[in-house]
Amino acid sequence: MRYTDTGEVHKDFHLATNETIDFVLSEYGINFLTELFRRTSQKVYRDIYTNLRNGNPQPLIEHWSYYYSREKGDFSVSEEGESICFHVIDCPAVRHLKEKDVPVTDNFYLQISLMNKGWSEETPFEIETEIIGEGEYKMTVRRVSDDTQ
Repeated sequence: MRYTDTGEVHKDFHLATNETIDFVLSEYGINFLTELFRRTSQKVYRDIYTNLRNGNPQPLIEHWSYYYSREKGDFSVSEEGESICFHVIDCPAVRHLKEKDVPVTDNFYLQISLMNKGWSEETPFEIETEIIGEGEYKMTVRRVSDDTQ
């Protein structure tokens, strides 16, 4: 797997992300934020995106598993037919914010849904992001066509 930093993500990253999303939205709007995450998912994480375009979701699942494990998040992965569900039970970023008594902004989860939207664009997959509660969500990768790029 290409994206394998070692050690924990610096905890201030989670604090900064929490605030930055609201700032970008207020200063530049939703279209700018959407484009920012689309470019991040498709260009920064090009290998993952290329694999998705070629019909292979495993590098994305490995990426999620690696980072949530590294950050000591609680999650499960299940497969059913053409779908893979990545269920985050305890998000490490949200847990850190709560430990620091920092409110999770209303727009915090946009980073997840917009990254997933970018990753699924022009691929044979859709990635559904379902927010269940604070720090709990599901990301379901579902094959919707046999077309690959």
